Amino acid sequence: MQRSRVIASVVVRNLSEETKSRLVARAMRNKHSLEEELRQILDATAHADAQNPDAQEPFGDWLVRITRPGYEDFADIMDRIVAERTLPDRPLPTFD
Repeated sequence: MQRSRVIASVVVRNLSEETKSRLVARAMRNKHSLEEELRQILDATAHADAQNPDAQEPFGDWLVRITRPGYEDFADIMDRIVAERTLPDRPLPTFD
């Protein structure tokens, strides 16, 4: 089975003239059209992000998973801490 290639068009609105000028200059330096330069920037950014471990699982969640069995993620621990701190029978601290 052959995968079909998805062709996408993107329109960027409200791009400042300064940013556009810098991108055009970059494209000229690299001997690309503006469209090719933008395509390469987007491809490189998308691939770099995919290789970032935090893109797959945030560090806090990973740390909780390996150090606190039974907890789902960092938010789960924070919810439990807040619940424990707001128990009605828990005495308030005194600062003498």
